[in-house]
This record gives sequence, C-alpha cells and structure tokens, in this order.
Amino acid sequence: MRLLMTASQIRGLPVVTVQGGEDVAEVRDVIYSPEAGRLVGVTLNKRGFLAGRSREVLPAEAIHAVGQHAVMVLDESSLAAPEDAPDDVAHPAMERNVLGDDVLTEGGASLGKVADLVLLVGSSGEVVGYQIDKAGGGRGYIPLPAQLSVSGVALVVPNITEEFVQDDLVGLGAAVDEFRARLGLP
Repeated sequence: MRLLMTASQIRGLPVVTVQGGEDVAEVRDVIYSPEAGRLVGVTLNKRGFLAGRSREVLPAEAIHAVGQHAVMVLDESSLAAPEDAPDDVAHPAMERNVLGDDVLTEGGASLGKVADLVLLVGSSGEVVGYQIDKAGGGRGYIPLPAQLSVSGVALVVPNITEEFVQDDLVGLGAAVDEFRARLGLP
C-alpha cells in the first residue's frame, strides 16, 4: 500500500539532515513542473529566532525523502543558493501553477479543478496524482496521467482517467499502480 500526502501537507514541515539530525529549514512551498509531471524543488523558510523566508532553495534532486513529519536531506549542503540551483528552482515560472486548472478528459468530460498535488511518502518527492474539486461537488483524487496537454487553464487527461477518480488518498494509493499498468507506464 502506497502512503500518500498532498503538497499542502508538506508546507511547514521541517527540513532535517540525515547526517546529524539537524533541523536546517522549513518547507515554504513546492515548485512543480506540470509539463514534466514532477516536483522540481521547494522554497524554504528559515528556522529559529530569525525565522522568515530563506534565500536558499532545495532542488528535488537533493531531497533524500519526503516523510509525513519531515523532509529529509543528506546534510546542510543540500540547500542551494539561487545562483547555484537549477534555473527552474531558482526562478520558478509563475505560469506553471496548475492549481485551479480545469481537468478535462480528451473526450470533453469535466472531472473538476486541480486543488493540490499528491506525493508519494518515502520518495524524493514523486508526484503520483492530483487532488481535485470534483465537477459534481466534493473532493476527489486522480492518478497523475500521461497528460495530453497542460495550458495554465486546463489539464487534458486520457479518457481512462475518469475510471480512476477516487474519494480518498487510500483509494488513490491502490489505483496508481493499476492506472499506470493500464496505460503501460512504469
């Protein structure tokens, strides 16, 4: 069974070093590439007395694991100054935000609007789905599709995605593998 959590649930989590157990930062926000369907990094807040926005960022490649209670990095050198970070982390494009985008099947059915990203716990930040506000009301979850297109207004997904709308994260965890198998994805 896959353990999942939303991107909004990792906001505010401490960033802790594996080598030493030091609490070096706090997650401020996630940086997501909808075109690639992956987390590219996180922005940070400082910890302690001088708390506030940190200049440093955390590229996804430097994340050891995203856990329920902390984001783990090997050591403090995992945090990067913007000039040393990949450009998509140092200067994230503002039009990349998929939150609020309509989710439409290629056949034209509306599944709802993107409300959040869903991440695999224990991974380095693998995005496995989206939390949606369903067209008929209520919350739902869909596996990350081999999306056909994303425009900043709409996310177009394969028709089969409609079969995999789940009511909770537990249901989505079970559906991810079957969805990927049906689409021939790894």
